Order: sequence, then structure tokens, then C-alpha cells
Amino acid sequence: MINNFKTAEELMRARYNAFEKGEVEFLVETHDPETRKELDVEETKNWALESEWLGLEILSTEAGQEKDEEGIVEFKASYKENGKLTVHHEKSKFVKKDGKWFYHGWLPLQGTIVKDDKIGRNDPCTCGSGKKYKKCCGK
Repeated sequence: MINNFKTAEELMRARYNAFEKGEVEFLVETHDPETRKELDVEETKNWALESEWLGLEILSTEAGQEKDEEGIVEFKASYKENGKLTVHHEKSKFVKKDGKWFYHGWLPLQGTIVKDDKIGRNDPCTCGSGKKYKKCCGK
């Protein structure tokens, strides 16, 4: 794995590109080893391969620069799944370990994301736990 990203945002963009290309191994390797067990590799692979990725919009960044040890990137990723346009909105925490950036996990967003009166399977849970809806209240 090449993980020489200078900022958390650079890693975020590389991870989005990995979703576009279905490079699940990269997504696993750039996931913080501390929280990697929470990653459902098979589901991530299916989501990456079964979606048509349409674009990434970085909404904000907090820290996550070259000299920082942590950073936050808020983004929206647009994709089509089963012909339906969806926007995945996430606030992600990144950590730097041994000089390398890793995706650590979700942070709760303000408010609830509802698409067509339905919460998406990969959206943050409405209870604010920071977990994906499908892994929390959506079980």
C-alpha cells in the first residue's frame, strides 16, 4: 500500500477514488487498525462495485494538515445505486500514526439525513451514536 498522503483530505480523496475503482484492499489498508474490525469488507466491496460514483464534494476540513495528528473531513459523495441517485453525507475522523494518515471512523452530523423519506443504509444513525444506521437502530 502506498500511504504517503500529506493531509487527511488527500487520503479522503484517494479513498473516494478507491470506491470508484472498487479497490477495497486500499480501503481496508487505509482504515485505522484500531477501528478496522468495524469495517464490513464484503458490504464495502458490494457498495463500491454496485454503485456508479458521480462525484465528491469536500464541505469542510478541520486540522488534518501535515503537522497535525488528527483531522476531520466533511464531505458528500454522490452515486447511483440500482438506478437511484443518492448523496452520502459524512463527517470523517482521520488519525496519523507513524507519519501515515488513516480513516478512523464517523462522527455524528448535526441533524438527520433523510432521502425520499428514507434513511440510507450507509448514513449515520439518527440516534447520534456515530455508527452507520444499518449497524445501529436500523438493525
